[in-house]
Amino acid sequence: MSKYQESFETKGQFFLLRNAEENDAQKMFEFMRHVDSETTFLAREPGEFEASFSLESEAALLKSWSAGEDKLFLVAETKSGEIAATCGCTRNIGRRRTRHLAEIAISVRQDFWRMGLGRRLFQIQFDWCRQKEIEKLCLTVDTENLRALGLYLSLGFVVEGTLKQQAKMPDGSYRDLYTMGKFFR
Repeated sequence: MSKYQESFETKGQFFLLRNAEENDAQKMFEFMRHVDSETTFLAREPGEFEASFSLESEAALLKSWSAGEDKLFLVAETKSGEIAATCGCTRNIGRRRTRHLAEIAISVRQDFWRMGLGRRLFQIQFDWCRQKEIEKLCLTVDTENLRALGLYLSLGFVVEGTLKQQAKMPDGSYRDLYTMGKFFR
């Protein structure tokens, strides 16, 4: 089990960076409801998270993730106990050809953008990847999400390809996604 906890202070704001736990399920519902309504760059439409998971299934999922060696799922919690960001890294150790890879995903509430929180969460995940001898970290990003794209490029990710019309928006339009990778060797 990969346990992590750190106090992080930036721009006058205090965060506790830690593993997500089973009892965070309700907070996760509130966080996802919030971030899904703030931007069109995430993988879901508003309301889809709650429609896909029950509170009990989310708690069970968080419990299994906190016990696993192949995942590190972190939350950034404010002093008031709200989740400001999540960052999850997962590897597939079941397949020999891909056990050198991991995938990462991050969400930060808009009111906590530009604070270095996303960058710090990525740095923690990079350290975990190195400890686990992961050689390549992968992610996908909407090609129109220039803020996230700038962060990923600054952290050493490179664009490896474009997934054409990968996301279909409610108005019927499509969005392309970049596949990006970062090598640790």
